[in-house]
Amino acid sequence: MIKSDLLKYIGLILGFSVLVNGYAQDLTSIHSIRGHVFLDKNKNGIVDKNERGLKNILISNGVDIVKTDSKGAYQIPLKKGQSLFPILPSNYKIAGRKSRYILNANYYYFHPDSTVNTNNPFNFLVHNKASSDKFRVGAIGDVQIDNEDELAYASKSIASELANAKDIDFNIFLGDLVNDKIKLLTPVKEMLENIPIPSWTLPGNHDRDFDKEYAMNHAFNTHFGADTYSFNYGKVHFIVLNNVFATGKRTYEGRITADQLQFIKNDLSHVDKKTTIVINQHIPMYGTRNREDFFQLLEGYENVLILSGHTHVVSRHIFKNGAIHEIGAGATCGTWWRGEKNSDGIPDALMQCGSPRGYFIIDFDQNNYSFKYKAVGIDESKQMRLTLDSNDIIANIFGGSDSTLVKYQINNGEWQMMKKTRKADPYVSSLVQKYKVKIYPTEGNTAIPLRERNSSHIWTAKKPNTNSQLPYTLRIKAYDKFGFSVEEQFVLFQ
Repeated sequence: MIKSDLLKYIGLILGFSVLVNGYAQDLTSIHSIRGHVFLDKNKNGIVDKNERGLKNILISNGVDIVKTDSKGAYQIPLKKGQSLFPILPSNYKIAGRKSRYILNANYYYFHPDSTVNTNNPFNFLVHNKASSDKFRVGAIGDVQIDNEDELAYASKSIASELANAKDIDFNIFLGDLVNDKIKLLTPVKEMLENIPIPSWTLPGNHDRDFDKEYAMNHAFNTHFGADTYSFNYGKVHFIVLNNVFATGKRTYEGRITADQLQFIKNDLSHVDKKTTIVINQHIPMYGTRNREDFFQLLEGYENVLILSGHTHVVSRHIFKNGAIHEIGAGATCGTWWRGEKNSDGIPDALMQCGSPRGYFIIDFDQNNYSFKYKAVGIDESKQMRLTLDSNDIIANIFGGSDSTLVKYQINNGEWQMMKKTRKADPYVSSLVQKYKVKIYPTEGNTAIPLRERNSSHIWTAKKPNTNSQLPYTLRIKAYDKFGFSVEEQFVLFQ
């Protein structure tokens, strides 16, 4: 009798736990999903009688990976909260089942509140596509839209610029599309749908639904599809990771879960060691708690690039003796859409590091890549800011790092080295001072929360004595072994 009552009590407690924790039972239930991958030759969106299934196509649920059989069929376990997606060879692309331009939105996402009908096949239609080993990618950091005004700023600036970028093959948005305003995911998705360049997306810490602690990422998943997946383009393999995980309702940490580590291990088992690997995530790798577990999986891969957002400064980091190189892409909202507005009515939003708000352009050629910073609304030749004071030449090289060498030349003289210097960008310092004395903000504008903090990409040299030869030409070039090489010329009267 006592044992029976105890079992009833335990049952009540477990049932209450399921209700409180929000579909805990559903999130652990495993379903067997089946389907086919078909080549839609005539691109009519349906499987015609003469269209065949594709064999040896990888299918994943974000943890496990299986291959299609000789008829293009697959079967894989799946839990609610997971996504289902193919990992296609470079000569195929997924047909636009739900979205023409947001590619991961075409995957199947299984919401915890949905019903999984295992009797229905989950098919993928794919098209042939021309595969080039040379291509260009836009790495887009935090757009972070908070309200309708900021949606207009983003549409008029970064979205319009990308819509006219005829030479970019696809974009990767590195998280924080919105600023905790989950309802804005809908218009932001509509904005991205109007950029006629394919995009891949992933969530940031501000893209989570804090009202659903059991399912913070499901709003993002519903709008934008999978948040952990991989794909191939040219000779390069891309892995996309949601590395933001809650430690409380609004607190979080950068981490890669055991399931994600298993996915990466399974995924890389199909990727040659000579392949360039590009990891895409929101929180930088240096801020990811268990990065060493991740690095172990990359042993033997000598060309690994990490693209990240989150920090609202441009930065670069090197790991594993140069085998792993990270680019912190900065933010296209800059310092949260603050500051004096330009002639288009868009805030300047200078970042703390002294970089204008912007993103990175990365050019791939076979297994090699090169890159440069692109300030929004400014010609791509603008790669640095020059400041002269009474004693020094000061150069802020937006894409520079500790590995970068910087040289300068006066007129046609010898090239001389500039010194890497830890200091604030003088332009940032001047803005801080203008806010202190109330010159800024002017009416109708907002203050940028800047401080005089050191930038990670400042170089200095002693100012030469050129009083007898004014004007003079100053050339500055910066380069390093990771594919960064820029040069700019200035004509000066001081």
